Amino acid sequence: MKISINQDKIFSSLQSIIGVVPTKSTFPVLANVLLEATKDKIKFSATDLEVAIVTETEAKITNPGAITIPARQFFEIIKQLPSLPLDIEVNENKIAIKCDKSRFNLIGIPKDEFPKIPEIKKDKQIKLLASLLQSAIKKTLFAAANDSSRPALCGVLFQVNGDKLRVVTTDGRRLALMESRISPVSQKSELLIPPKGLNLVNKMIGSSDQEIIVKFDENYSQFILGNTQLFARHIEGVYPEYDKFIPWSNDRIVTVNTEIFAAGVRRVAVFSDTFTSMIKLNIMADSLDLSSRTADIGEAFESLAAKYGGEEMEIGYNANYLLDIIKNVESDELNIYLSAPLAAAIVRPSQEKDDNKLVYLIMPIRLPE
Repeated sequence: MKISINQDKIFSSLQSIIGVVPTKSTFPVLANVLLEATKDKIKFSATDLEVAIVTETEAKITNPGAITIPARQFFEIIKQLPSLPLDIEVNENKIAIKCDKSRFNLIGIPKDEFPKIPEIKKDKQIKLLASLLQSAIKKTLFAAANDSSRPALCGVLFQVNGDKLRVVTTDGRRLALMESRISPVSQKSELLIPPKGLNLVNKMIGSSDQEIIVKFDENYSQFILGNTQLFARHIEGVYPEYDKFIPWSNDRIVTVNTEIFAAGVRRVAVFSDTFTSMIKLNIMADSLDLSSRTADIGEAFESLAAKYGGEEMEIGYNANYLLDIIKNVESDELNIYLSAPLAAAIVRPSQEKDDNKLVYLIMPIRLPE
């Protein structure tokens, strides 16, 4: 196999796939990237058996062929080279890279040992703006569980229904939901996708505002953007009927400036307990008082202007959970929907963007007597 290509083209392709390559694996070939040269294109593939990424770019192919190359060493070599033409030549399992006066030799593994890239067997699909999908992932991913004993809660639920896509995560103590408009589909579908795959989808999207296509069957989802495809194996398990636990009827509403609230929580959280990260919210007419106290260290208090017309309430929350929510609210003000001090609260932007619906649920912490 012999290839001629400019450094910037091959570097861009390797950047697209390097994130999926595992740092440790019992299968040595997973540390490699599969390079396939056919006609005037090179195809690069990498996988960790849960997620796979495939991308391609144009190149001058003198002799077609395929080989797997140690991914991180290959990436670092290409990264350090100047933006000049380079040649890659493969003889059996030996790979020679030449660029200007630089020469590198790597030992590859035959293509036959590389895992097969998944194929989507049923052509169900949705289409939406890449930036919209990226926003939905960013605004929900943080609330997924990281407890391996509950694999379903570690996933991100995609619910497709008509012209709506819901992206949902929960760890049992908080929940994030974003609903977006998509091209209408005829069948309802539910997909449970691993967070690693969606983190890599976000990197794949970058600043793109193209349309992204999501194809799926029972086992895999395939995200297609330009000349790059990402395959994610679905997580097995049953996701809880989360909608039952969202207290849509909460009617005590606190409205507060988003930035001021975030800054106040960050300051007061300095004195919160290291185990619970709890801060207290004292909600009164036209004010929201924040406080925290840790024995032998000190205490903090801050009063914020707020709009509220209900009965006074004192509620404890994990400050980190609050901040995770607040930083994803893009409106100037946010609303907190309450019912009682020990009941779940809903947090939503005061103004929604476009046709999107963003909903957060947070469970309180019992205040000490």
